[in-house]
Amino acid sequence: MRSAARIMGMLLFAAVGLLNLAPGLLALAPSQLATAYGVVHTDATSELLLRHRAVMLALLGVALLAAAAVPNWRRPVLVVAVIGKTSFVILVVTTTGAHPKLTSVALADVGALATLTLAAVLTRAWTAHSLRPGDAAP
Repeated sequence: MRSAARIMGMLLFAAVGLLNLAPGLLALAPSQLATAYGVVHTDATSELLLRHRAVMLALLGVALLAAAAVPNWRRPVLVVAVIGKTSFVILVVTTTGAHPKLTSVALADVGALATLTLAAVLTRAWTAHSLRPGDAAP
């Protein structure tokens, strides 16, 4: 049963990793920014910042995929993901006049936070050592 929970946790880390990889495509296809974020007619600077955001999300996605496979990476990657997602949700909630499309992006981050919480519980990522003596490797 323990290994089944750990495998499920690993799959959840990977699922959130894939969710974060998807926006990375926006770095290569800036014409899709309007579809993703509701941004229309951005200036070159705003477009550059959004494309950079896409790259950073893709890097987080790669880190989450790696953390799914490498137990010692789970905790630090989890901390970074939680800080990033929570900060975006807070910014969306506390900013007036933002495009409503950002609300759905923030809701996706809330879902990702819930998924990561479950992944952390299942893989015991919050403990100092994901593997204890005698435990089988995930």
